[in-house]
Amino acid sequence: MALPRLNENSQYELTIPSNKEVIHYRPFLVKEQKVLMIAYESQDRGQILLGMLNTIEACVKEEINVKRLSTFDVDYIFTQIRGKSVGETSDILIKCENVACGTDNEVKINLEAINVDVGDRNMLIAITDDVSVRMRFPSYENMLSNKKLLDPEVSESEKIMELVITCIDAIETADERISLADESEAEITGFLDSLTTEQFDRIALFAMDMPVMKYDAHFTCSECGTENVKALRGLDDFF
Repeated sequence: MALPRLNENSQYELTIPSNKEVIHYRPFLVKEQKVLMIAYESQDRGQILLGMLNTIEACVKEEINVKRLSTFDVDYIFTQIRGKSVGETSDILIKCENVACGTDNEVKINLEAINVDVGDRNMLIAITDDVSVRMRFPSYENMLSNKKLLDPEVSESEKIMELVITCIDAIETADERISLADESEAEITGFLDSLTTEQFDRIALFAMDMPVMKYDAHFTCSECGTENVKALRGLDDFF
């Protein structure tokens, strides 16, 4: 006799932050959780990201190309799926901001209260009167294909440069549009090296200020009674 299959028909909905598309999903099941646990135990950032992407693909009802979604979209979708799967709160340790105390406090985070504010962002950055840079929100496909971003041995300054490159979609002039997908790494680096610091900073600001999951955690220190507010930003802060 065939045993029943539970929870596969459970359904919830959410809105993708970047494009406002409504999608439907189910909780991840034991079979997906096994994959996630193996990925986390590997301590390999690339394997963890792939585990997240595969879980989302398995749980979302609609046909979507998860790897081409922006990184903050994927983080948000995964967090909401995780909330319906193992509990809608996450307990994390946050250090008291009182320098004379510094006690680690266990704080309960409501995952349903997390938001991503995409806002109205300028995706075309003027470099000169004639040349502009068309920006994009990088996907995890972009991130996974850039080995330097995932390599713990690569310096932070080099990772910032790689992140900036990943955020550039094209170079535009009045007469043409040059897609970076068609250019070599040497050509792209040469273009960036030719910028002034002020011009480069305009592009870097976009890369460093991309939308992320946000939540302000309010708690009273269990040791000294100090009222704390901790700004949590990005997936790693929540788990």
